[in-house]
Amino acid sequence: MKTPIDVYIPDTSALVENPEALDCLLQPGNLVVLLHQVLDELGRLQASRTKSEGVRAAARAATRKILAYRNGALIHHSAERFLRGELGLDAFSTTPTGGVLAWEPSGNVTSGNGNGHGDNLIIHAARRIQAMNNGNGRFRVVLISEDSNMLLRCDALGLSAEPLKFGKLDLARPEEIYDGVEELTVGREVLEAFFSSGPPRERSVSLSLLAERQLEPVWNQGLVLRCGNRELLLRVNAERGCASELRFAQYWDSKRECWTPRTVLGFTPADPRQIFALEFLLDPEVQLVVLDGPAGSGKTRLMVIAALYLLFGQPTSFKVHRGSQPLSGAEPGFENGLILLRPEHSSSRFQMGYLPGDHDEKMSPWLEPFFQAIRSVSLANSHDFLRDLESAGRLTLLSTSLLRGLDIENSLVLVDELQNGDRHLAKTLMSRFCASSKVVLSGCLDPIQIDNPYVDWRSNAVTRIKEAYRGFGPYVAQVRLVHNYRGPISTKADEL
Repeated sequence: MKTPIDVYIPDTSALVENPEALDCLLQPGNLVVLLHQVLDELGRLQASRTKSEGVRAAARAATRKILAYRNGALIHHSAERFLRGELGLDAFSTTPTGGVLAWEPSGNVTSGNGNGHGDNLIIHAARRIQAMNNGNGRFRVVLISEDSNMLLRCDALGLSAEPLKFGKLDLARPEEIYDGVEELTVGREVLEAFFSSGPPRERSVSLSLLAERQLEPVWNQGLVLRCGNRELLLRVNAERGCASELRFAQYWDSKRECWTPRTVLGFTPADPRQIFALEFLLDPEVQLVVLDGPAGSGKTRLMVIAALYLLFGQPTSFKVHRGSQPLSGAEPGFENGLILLRPEHSSSRFQMGYLPGDHDEKMSPWLEPFFQAIRSVSLANSHDFLRDLESAGRLTLLSTSLLRGLDIENSLVLVDELQNGDRHLAKTLMSRFCASSKVVLSGCLDPIQIDNPYVDWRSNAVTRIKEAYRGFGPYVAQVRLVHNYRGPISTKADEL
């Protein structure tokens, strides 16, 4: 029996998720049908004021791609002749990738139940095309959609539907997302090799001693090596094939012969992963730091503390052990100061409506977690950091909808709640940063913390950036925080 030909019908969500989806679907032996309703929705998205610039840009890109096919006379008007069995697919000219592209067959394009909702119109059109098969199995209709509800409805109606596979991250479980920290139990020979390798701050251990662990040498991966009651915190240098001593977030206490976490602006890291996070945040050679973890794990507090320290140093009124100071003062640089931004997605379906005031006043409610952290650090140090930032003109509040065209240079950039961003925001955001800036991204991959209905743990901006920049070089570091430090009430909330 002859294998049926695949007839793919991409809906709007698939084309917006990846405008290159048409090229992927238009493979030899495939027919791709463009629906009138999808074209209509692409047009509305381009002019929408409620969608992000990334979504609007993706809709424009998809429309331009379709227009290029149309200008090349590669979209056929007579697909129904193939669907009714009058012609073979080889009677139609193909696109450069080998498939056949056609407009929706002529006929009734309104929903049979009178409900003109866009999803209903798309499903109705797909079922109408399926009915042209006349039960002889010459072709198989498959609707391609990124809308979970659309996939479920198609399945309930007996219509084949699949999510877009092209350009997606191939991950089965959240645990497969790069963690950034590896915790290992080692023998005494590893500790002896480390301590004999050189003086404090210059010690390291070869990754070859950990070969049985089959470690992939990833730049700036944190290693927690435990042997009995001893614990080593090291960072991987992929070029040298070794793991080196930390330089910024802890110091060697020569009297007690142990490491002690550094106190920075009154904050002392509470666990090894927070120490790694602070290490990379303070390291001037690391230009991109990505932090992910549950609510209460200290992501926002850590990034604010590090940014304020790099901009202002340690106020002289705050007394700490002299050995705990990683630097004598703030490093010169970041002349443009601190930039704060986050995706503007509400955690409730009840929106705040139009906000009064100028740009900064409209952005302030979205960025309140940053301001709360700055006020807390200011109280701990008896020093008003927010006043210093504002009086010097070194604080910028930025909307993610205003990123296009920007060159972000000589700045410290903090981005929070990035799990609510999509692929388009990830690409737009990461293409803005110049080499003179340091960027810190944070987010939580818990589905409960993802407020954007169009992304999940596999497709949101944090996951995409983590996977794309994994092991990218010495200027990138990632750390997953795991403990909630807000207290027992907050910890218990994880069970809700």
